[in-house]
Amino acid sequence: MRLTDASVAIRPRSAWEAIDLGVLLARRHAGLLMLSWAAVTLPLFALLSALLWRYPSLAVLLFWWLKPAWERLPLHILSRSLFGEVPTLREALRALPRLLKPQLLASLTWRRLSPTRSFDLPVLQLEGLGGEARSKRLTVLGQRHAGSAAWLTIFGVHLEMLLWMGLATLLWLLVPQQVEIEWDWNALIAASSGEWLWLEHLSNLLYVLVLVFWEPIYVACGFTLYLNRRTELEAWDIELTFRRLRQRLLGSAYALLLAGIALVLVLPAGEALADEPAASCPVPFDDPMGRDAERLLSQPLTSKAGQ
Repeated sequence: MRLTDASVAIRPRSAWEAIDLGVLLARRHAGLLMLSWAAVTLPLFALLSALLWRYPSLAVLLFWWLKPAWERLPLHILSRSLFGEVPTLREALRALPRLLKPQLLASLTWRRLSPTRSFDLPVLQLEGLGGEARSKRLTVLGQRHAGSAAWLTIFGVHLEMLLWMGLATLLWLLVPQQVEIEWDWNALIAASSGEWLWLEHLSNLLYVLVLVFWEPIYVACGFTLYLNRRTELEAWDIELTFRRLRQRLLGSAYALLLAGIALVLVLPAGEALADEPAASCPVPFDDPMGRDAERLLSQPLTSKAGQ
């Protein structure tokens, strides 16, 4: 990656500023993030609901348990978009099988309930670390932002429940009063009343729709916490400052070079100076009074003759 291509300002931030940056980053690419998440998770939910129609609670539990697998897709989109390489929906979906391969079993078993999951995922996916190297890396990165990542997860769980109940309440308010009167709550909650299973599956669908909205934001906030910690550790902001200074100096040097070339082109060339005739004294022409005049020939060179 090239830090100079980053679409956000690279500088140290507080943990909450980093989370706020994640929300802004998710909003910037909201269409692609939500559409890609829905394209993957909605068919999966439909399949689980069809296979486990008699057990809607089990269907939604399995769907919830598989969330860490699908969170790799938003991270892939965000990591490329941050440096100006926004993938298309097709490119993102084609990358999903490759993204699922590394350490998927660990992500769905003993790491599944980790409260810092969104903060840890970039180490696995972007740095490709595993085993002891991953643990050491997370120890260094988590010295400051691990608590914020855990609070982000706790907040996310409560937000999911609130949005889920809000949508369910809204749906209930939209039910016509005549139909509402005919519904018997004892029939709705009776285990033997299979005809009302569709209502529980509908409630599960509302939860899935909540995740379409929230999960990209959750992944983006964990990603920006990770970026902020690396900025602090590796002094990315100082590196960028020196790079910008170097570019300014190079720009000044190029400007001076161009000015020198222009000055040379404006001045007259040496060859043009050589073509001009040199100043000289012309040879005097012969006249009777010259050195070959007759009065000077065959005469004795004595002082008396000269007189």
